[in-house]
Amino acid sequence: MRLAPWQWLVLLLLLYLVGAEALRLWLDLLWAERLAFLLGALGLWAFINGRFVFAYYHALLASARVRRLPLFSPKPKEHLLVLAPHPDDEVLAAAGLMRRVFGEGGRVSVVYLTSGDAFDLATGSPMPSKEAMRRLALRRMVEAWRGLEALGLPRESAIFLGFPDRGLFQLFTAHYYLPYESPYTGLKAAIYPGVYRPGLPYTGKALEATLVELLKELKPTRVLLPSPLDAHRDHQATAYLGMQAAASLGLEGRLWYYIVHGGYQYPLPKGLHKRLPLYPPPRGRGLPWERFPLTQEEVDLKEKAIRAHRSQMRLLGRFLLAFVRQNELFSPLPVPAKEALAPEEEGWALLEGREVL
Repeated sequence: MRLAPWQWLVLLLLLYLVGAEALRLWLDLLWAERLAFLLGALGLWAFINGRFVFAYYHALLASARVRRLPLFSPKPKEHLLVLAPHPDDEVLAAAGLMRRVFGEGGRVSVVYLTSGDAFDLATGSPMPSKEAMRRLALRRMVEAWRGLEALGLPRESAIFLGFPDRGLFQLFTAHYYLPYESPYTGLKAAIYPGVYRPGLPYTGKALEATLVELLKELKPTRVLLPSPLDAHRDHQATAYLGMQAAASLGLEGRLWYYIVHGGYQYPLPKGLHKRLPLYPPPRGRGLPWERFPLTQEEVDLKEKAIRAHRSQMRLLGRFLLAFVRQNELFSPLPVPAKEALAPEEEGWALLEGREVL
């Protein structure tokens, strides 16, 4: 916001009066009163800026653990398949890995389960119509292409399924057989131009069958998907459906996991901090994380790929850019092994000392 000349004059006069009064008070105060004045000013500063100080403290403290994590190494000529619940999840979790695999002669495929057609605020209207939400889906599909192109990947790497945003968990549970109608778009089937199988009904059975079909067709050497510990329901459903599809083909050993919605403001601090490492998320405590260090070029390209999702950057920019760090994190397990958990966390204490019938 630009100030008019008269506003600058008023502001300067106020600063002069405040400064003069503060100086007068300072000269007349005793040393004890001055100390109390300084402590009060420090308390006010901490109240205003405390959350930023805590964010940096938390990030630096947690980041110390990152250096002790084992290294993640992609295989030569790998075919990496990334399951993304929404456009942008793939670049948040694995932009650097996708760039490295493709740059070293491997293949990268990204399957978008939804086109992000339920983020109503991204339309620019507080109460968007169903038609506006469908247009948003098309926009986010284009943004996904641009994000992959920023990494040097061809558009053919993207496979859109067109299932309902904020509806995947319902497909996995109550609507595994019965078609689900999205309250945001009014759709009951995948109809967006360019989807993998147009006309597929919004059912968990159809989605799981499609994932099985793609696994058979693409034959990936590694599949990257969300952990079921992710706080977002769409991410949890993607994990469950992806694991079931892989298990039906005996591909469980090729699954690796990531977390985007990791709990308590993860990752801290918000905003762009390229020199900080990405630390394990609170919701992923106990997982055997492996770190994938990025080159400076990969960090810069990851930022560019994230910024390609302009509809999301407008509202969530500080959250999205917080993933542009010195490394990425992946786990070979979806949930912690029993040995990594405290007994009371998963009910093991109830089973200790009892015979299982």
